[in-house]
Amino acid sequence: RATARARNALAAIVCLRPERANVINPITKEIVVLSSNAVAVGTLVSVSTGDMIPCDGVVVEGKSTVDESSLTGESRPVHKGIGSNVAGGTLNSGSTRLVVKTTSTSNNSAIARLIRLVEEAQANRSETEKLVDAFAKIYTPIVLLTAVCMCTIPWAFGPDVGRFWTHNGLVAIVIACPCALIISTPVTYVAGLAAAAQKGVIVKGGACMEAMAGVKRIAFDKTGTLSEGIFQLLHFNLVGTTRSRKEVLEYLVLMEAPASHPLSDAIVKGAANEQVGTPAHLEVKDHTILPGEGIMGLVQGKQVHVGNQKLFERLNLLAQLPKVDADIVGEWTNAG
Repeated sequence: RATARARNALAAIVCLRPERANVINPITKEIVVLSSNAVAVGTLVSVSTGDMIPCDGVVVEGKSTVDESSLTGESRPVHKGIGSNVAGGTLNSGSTRLVVKTTSTSNNSAIARLIRLVEEAQANRSETEKLVDAFAKIYTPIVLLTAVCMCTIPWAFGPDVGRFWTHNGLVAIVIACPCALIISTPVTYVAGLAAAAQKGVIVKGGACMEAMAGVKRIAFDKTGTLSEGIFQLLHFNLVGTTRSRKEVLEYLVLMEAPASHPLSDAIVKGAANEQVGTPAHLEVKDHTILPGEGIMGLVQGKQVHVGNQKLFERLNLLAQLPKVDADIVGEWTNAG
């Protein structure tokens, strides 16, 4: 049962491999759904929002964010554009379709290699397991042969002697039986591998698990391990009295909803928590992404900017903030 649990837990990672791919017909440009195993190298594949990338490849059309947590454990989406490499088994988490030109087959993708590593992990035995096995090969036959001799040969010397030694032979089997030694060691490792796999940690076999017993210090990459890596709108301070809190949130949603940045999603969700959605009476035109700064667009003929400190320094607007608000910007920046 323990072995089966470990096998099932480790095999669950196989579900990360996509089963189907939306292949673009090179002549008609129509999308044909094929098994991911049938996708050849150099094929154009359409990956819509929420779909898994079937094979490793290069983005040839579109800009979006990709969730690579299934491979890297990093929960923060990674921006991908034309020329970016993407891995099979990762998820298009943005709002834009990607067209990917495959550079490997499904069987040679990053996720397929991970699955093979997991399968190899089950055969990667520790030194303790090897030692116990080597010992058991000699110890087990000796114990069983001795017990059999104790239970059989003394009967030649009479029933009383036979019964006495048969009893002692059975006692010897119970006491000296190698079951506890032979079973306990592999099952301990198997149970450990299973428990780790069920929590999303893949350990490459008993040898690596045994090595971890000697670890003295651990350095964590905090995102996805100590923190969730998911942005949230925790505070919203309104500056000035020109517009109400609701109006500013409506402008924010209007500007951020079309963007695929993780911060945009956090702002839209934060506004939704205050029952503010996309305003029907407003429309944004010339919606432009400002790399590393934010977003710009036209709303009712007025230019609207949403972005970070760098953007507003460039627009010479940061200096116009009241000192109280400027101090808060500084505090929040220092706090990360």
